[in-house]
Amino acid sequence: MLGLPLTGLLILGIDGDHHFNTLPYYTEEGTLDEWSEQAQRIEPFSLINQNGEAFDSEKLNGKVWIAAFFPTNAPHVAQFTKQLLWPNFRYRDESDIMTVCFTLDAAYDQPEVLKKYVDRNTRYNGFSDKWQFLTGDQTQIDAIVRESFMIQRDEAEPNNIATLWLVDGAGYLRGVYHAASEDAIKDAVEDIALLQKEMDEAAYERKKALARLIDESPLPVLGPPGHTVPAFALTGANGSEFSHRNVQGRLRIVDFFFTRCPTICPIMSSQMARLQAQVIDRGMQNDILLLSHSVDPEHDTPQMLQEYGQKLGRNPAVWEMLTGEKEAIYDLARNGYFLTAIESDTAAGGIFHSDIFALIDAQDQIRGYYDGTSTEEVDQLMADAYRLWIQPETNP
Repeated sequence: MLGLPLTGLLILGIDGDHHFNTLPYYTEEGTLDEWSEQAQRIEPFSLINQNGEAFDSEKLNGKVWIAAFFPTNAPHVAQFTKQLLWPNFRYRDESDIMTVCFTLDAAYDQPEVLKKYVDRNTRYNGFSDKWQFLTGDQTQIDAIVRESFMIQRDEAEPNNIATLWLVDGAGYLRGVYHAASEDAIKDAVEDIALLQKEMDEAAYERKKALARLIDESPLPVLGPPGHTVPAFALTGANGSEFSHRNVQGRLRIVDFFFTRCPTICPIMSSQMARLQAQVIDRGMQNDILLLSHSVDPEHDTPQMLQEYGQKLGRNPAVWEMLTGEKEAIYDLARNGYFLTAIESDTAAGGIFHSDIFALIDAQDQIRGYYDGTSTEEVDQLMADAYRLWIQPETNP
């Protein structure tokens, strides 16, 4: 029996029991039965694969993959490879199931070395590049192992990691196994099937929804021809900068409010909370953001937004509340979204602002306006957002 360490397993409190009815989400503190913002997700990375080509994490979107960590010159490499060959062969003809290995000795594991290893072990695969072996900057690889996969390495044997992770199509950690245990690898094979079922069910729901939309006209693009929401840089509820870079490629639902508003804002915020629940329930949380901009930024500090959001059950991964320079926010409202935000002596709370929710597509185009105080219109907004999610439209 190999003396492979349990590092990375014990810190998660895994007791060895295996449950086949559902797969948990893993966090730094333990496991969750359902997705939440605490769920551990792989951070974006870019490395070099065995072909000497750039390989980034975006290429794993929609794939289920097993992650392993070892150098090809390790004394336990033969046993490690034997275990990985089992799921690789079982799913050899399925393009959406992959094996991804991260070298722990980048100086030795140059692409030509890794290519020989991969070619030797994938000769029966039905699809090329199903098995990726990644090298590159060792410091970056070590950070990925430590931060994304939560593995604490043994200082005495830093290249001896027994942990295998199962990662779902959205990049979340869904299963953890000991590489020296054949029972654990059997569990991994069955868990892959469970994740496949999740993906198949989601694809089927999308297919049905697309069939219902086939005869419908695309949603209009609003605003002047060629208009897109401009670049911005504001401050999130956690006090960090939040800019256009944080929303690239994602749908958004946008509103303008302030926390001490005595009239429409409580209604709008409750509707946003309802949208948040629907986004999570439909599995859209990785692709859509709710953005609430304060038009009273001098009062609505990040701490104030945090407290306000907590009362509403705000999930920071889905719903961001923004503050910043007043002129920047007002200009973004007027010239970015064509919504109203002005100081007014006659308005309740001293600020007059739109009660509108705006739907923004992944290309930064405005696709709809909805009354944020109307449950019926907010329901239509959710339907339109779901439509853009399942059937992205570019410049219709």
